Amino acid sequence: MVGTEDAVRVDAEIRSDEMRSGVAVPIVVEITNHRSEPIAIADIVSETTYDRETHTVTVNVGSEMPGATLLPRLIAIGPGEKKVITTSARLAYMAAQAPTDKAARTRFPNALRLKVSFLGDTKPFAELVGIAQKAVNDPKRADELFPIWLEHTEVVYTNTVPMRWSGPVMGGEPSMTAPSVRRRTTRG
Repeated sequence: MVGTEDAVRVDAEIRSDEMRSGVAVPIVVEITNHRSEPIAIADIVSETTYDRETHTVTVNVGSEMPGATLLPRLIAIGPGEKKVITTSARLAYMAAQAPTDKAARTRFPNALRLKVSFLGDTKPFAELVGIAQKAVNDPKRADELFPIWLEHTEVVYTNTVPMRWSGPVMGGEPSMTAPSVRRRTTRG
């Protein structure tokens, strides 16, 4: 997969051509900075989302916004530099019960793409670049940096590649959360 936006290039290699519920799809992401200034990417666990209209799984690398209390470590990518990040896509897919509509039975993930969020200006975030810990717990600083982070965030999307779904195909929709637990109700 490849994506380029404003002199930042993303090349990704997917280590599988199929997806199954609960099974990780390993992805190697190479980010190249062709700008004259450094960029930075948040060193956090990737988030996987699913678009039921396009049947596309999107793996979000980096972060569009900092946490409410935690500020993540940033990985700087200097001018002309490349950084390689290893991540994975994991999708929890829950089948519906006995769908009667043929479209509902065939609604399953069939494509994958990456969304890489990075900071185009690293100066306001210098204190977070290359820190030893994974994150800094500082709610006040997180609150101060929030609008600046949003202002400096840029995104590169890769092209979408077809993927084969090898899990159940009974309908339903993928979910990023575990199935809810059915609880007994008590009458009082």
